[in-house]
Amino acid sequence: MNSVHARSTRSLDHGLRKLVEGVTYIQAIRIAFHQAATTRCLMLSKLDTALRHCPRCGLDNSDRSPSFYSRGDWQLKECASCSFVYLENPPAYEELSETYAWEQTFDKEKERRCREEPILFWMSAKVKYFRKQVFKRDKLVRLLKQIPSGNLLDVGCGTGVGFDSLSTRFIPHGVEVSKQLAADSHTRAARRGGFVIHKDAVSGVSDFQSDFFQGAILCSFLEHEAQPQALLRELHRVVVRGGLVIIKVPNYACWNRRLRGKQWCGFRFPDHVNYFTPVSLSRMVEHAGFVIKHFRLRDRFPLSDNMWMIVERK
Repeated sequence: MNSVHARSTRSLDHGLRKLVEGVTYIQAIRIAFHQAATTRCLMLSKLDTALRHCPRCGLDNSDRSPSFYSRGDWQLKECASCSFVYLENPPAYEELSETYAWEQTFDKEKERRCREEPILFWMSAKVKYFRKQVFKRDKLVRLLKQIPSGNLLDVGCGTGVGFDSLSTRFIPHGVEVSKQLAADSHTRAARRGGFVIHKDAVSGVSDFQSDFFQGAILCSFLEHEAQPQALLRELHRVVVRGGLVIIKVPNYACWNRRLRGKQWCGFRFPDHVNYFTPVSLSRMVEHAGFVIKHFRLRDRFPLSDNMWMIVERK
């Protein structure tokens, strides 16, 4: 009888210890989450951000509630006037030079997606590999054939690796806000007689003389630019009459965004500050003075995460 009582006591003690350990573990998790949240708040308070109005129509939407798709302290807003979706508090340009430079945030986002959805990440990587390496499908190379020989501008040129694959009929130039990437891409451009400016996009493009370029590339860049309308106006100035600008951006209106919700690949915080639909992109380029030359259904197919557009300066 005593042995049974002893075993019961030991079992009860063991259960109580496990319960205490469990409670302690939960408390530790809560403390960790609280500390992480506090750290994020402190980081954002120290971070130089730029509160902005709607880049499409200029309306102040600060009194509107953040979008469901906002993440943490990064506030997405849908404009009450024109319905354009944008990040209201993006990092200032100075932060994008190093702290939030593309090469830093891209790697972090890649690691996050690999960690949270490893199977989907693997499948996506394989599809991209087969499209480029096996089927040799490169839409940009195909579209560039429509631009005459001469000076070509790549806004947000990154490392400048794209310069190496350009036809020899082009003299590559670029604008890049990341300090390190600007240095790398300038070395590549210089081999072909061009150069790269280390500035934010609007300031960098403003440094070029009018009618200097036969064409320009905004490939996966306009979604990063805090002043997209101003940038498009400057591009209209520096591109010759009849010159073309190739634009590629994520399509916020795609079906995949509706299906995937917050996990959609087009959401990248705080890198992506503009979320275009076919309608909002068309209005913005036309407001800058361009004429849309190519924007067919296959260029904005609802099942694709991205859309392509070619505009012309008349």
